[in-house]
Amino acid sequence: MKLDTYVRSLPKEVREDLGTREGRIRQTRNRPLLFVLLYMSHHITNDSGEMSLSEFHSALLDYAVSWTEPLTKEMESRDAFIAPRNGGKSTWLFLLLPMWAAAHGHITFVAAFADSAAQAEEHLQTFKTELDSNRDLARDFPSLCAPLTGQRKNTPIAQSRDLIRQANGFAFIAKGADSKTLGMKIGKTRPELILFDDIEPQEANYSENEALKRKGTLLNAILPMNIRARVIFAGTTTMPNSIIDQMRMVEEKQREYLEEKGYHAESSSELNYRECKSGTNEFNSNSPISTPNLYTENFENWEREFYDSLDPDLRWVLDERIRVHYFPVVLKNPDGSERSLWPEFWSMEYINAYRHTRSFAMNLMNRPVSLDAAYWQDSDINIGEPAGGYGNTLLVVDPAVTTKKRSDYTGIAVVSRGLDAEGKPENRLYVRYAEQHKVSPGPELKELVTELCERYGAKVVYVESNQGGDVWKSVFNGIPAKLRLQRATESKELRATHTLDHYQKKNVFHVAHFESLLTQMYAFPRITHDDVVDAVCSGVLYFLGKPQVQVSIKAQSYI
Repeated sequence: MKLDTYVRSLPKEVREDLGTREGRIRQTRNRPLLFVLLYMSHHITNDSGEMSLSEFHSALLDYAVSWTEPLTKEMESRDAFIAPRNGGKSTWLFLLLPMWAAAHGHITFVAAFADSAAQAEEHLQTFKTELDSNRDLARDFPSLCAPLTGQRKNTPIAQSRDLIRQANGFAFIAKGADSKTLGMKIGKTRPELILFDDIEPQEANYSENEALKRKGTLLNAILPMNIRARVIFAGTTTMPNSIIDQMRMVEEKQREYLEEKGYHAESSSELNYRECKSGTNEFNSNSPISTPNLYTENFENWEREFYDSLDPDLRWVLDERIRVHYFPVVLKNPDGSERSLWPEFWSMEYINAYRHTRSFAMNLMNRPVSLDAAYWQDSDINIGEPAGGYGNTLLVVDPAVTTKKRSDYTGIAVVSRGLDAEGKPENRLYVRYAEQHKVSPGPELKELVTELCERYGAKVVYVESNQGGDVWKSVFNGIPAKLRLQRATESKELRATHTLDHYQKKNVFHVAHFESLLTQMYAFPRITHDDVVDAVCSGVLYFLGKPQVQVSIKAQSYI
């Protein structure tokens, strides 16, 4: 979203009021975006002199308006914003929005935490530099920009690397995540806003045991400082099962659960079952953060069911009443097409050239993959299409395993043999579809498979029948393709090894970027769900067989 016309779009009386100091203060009190444009636009202006907002920034601005209202309950406002690296999280949450809140007295005491004390102090120094050098801010908010001084001596009371106190009563303290925090207060005042910015180190300097200790510090030392404070986590995942990754998983599982139960919301950040009040949407954001009205007669029942369905190690996110807002760099449009979270910064051309890498998955999609993966690497993934179209096409179903509580995922892949420019079959395969679905074995699955067969021209549906057996003959009776059932006799690891060999020989290409497939490939075999990668392996080996076997295209029977 570009901001060139924002001020001109404001009502005439608002624009006229901006001509005086009193008017600027009045009109920016409940308009954080207008405050930023008037006083701190240099922080959102690129090298070309252009200003723009991402959908993530728009959601933050909506959320920030809630700071103008007092909190009335314990643990009422705890939010986690998970967004791509270099997406402006720190700029907005540790500088622009706190400055607006401090100027208008919405927040009087901020405590900021980062992985290290130096990192937290850097945020504070950026904030202090703005107070010391911003003339427009000093003109309209002089007491905010002036340090608090003692009554007897005209010297600042607190202007250190980890604490500043200003003349208008605002205070900002910065600490490392493992610093001593119990009893932190100024006089009788405890922090009103607790900020966490990238509180976890990179994977090379981190481990699951250290993540567990860091989580204990958060829950047992920092959050209890003030149970009525507003709490914000801002971060990008640094390793699988890290604190931020666990938050993302809860958001993802909650969204899937609600969709499975028939609820619907326009964006992932809406899918929070506890009410999140937001103020006026001053910029017509497409990503509202307000929770849809889910308070029905069955509210307590489904909330309890969702909680029970979670892995016990993830339940702490709900226990602490943390609302998670997840913003991947690639967003889906209603028609199934894709858009960039911030097109002015990340073009789809850049995204598509980079998205097959582990770094993209971790830093821009917040789907971390272990660096010591045993199978697929970035260089093994080839993107392309055949010169002459597609020949024999196979649809593979890796069925879900149903438990008493919930069903697993069903993995579906469509694999085709490519044709050369003369229309002759190649010894090269193309993965055209690879997704996971929460669908029960019955009419719904049959309808999905039928639609995919018709879309891709699949003449054979291949189902691993280790579980279910002849049940699948009944489920897929009447589909427009031949059904082939096969019991898997080799281990998944061995099949993955054979398939990887074909990838490395450039016998397998992907026609698009399949996020679920790549996530599973890079993490295999240490993953909870391997349905999509298993379906692709079955499809590749169906056509090409084990690598040591010479495959004759002319002699092989497709059906």
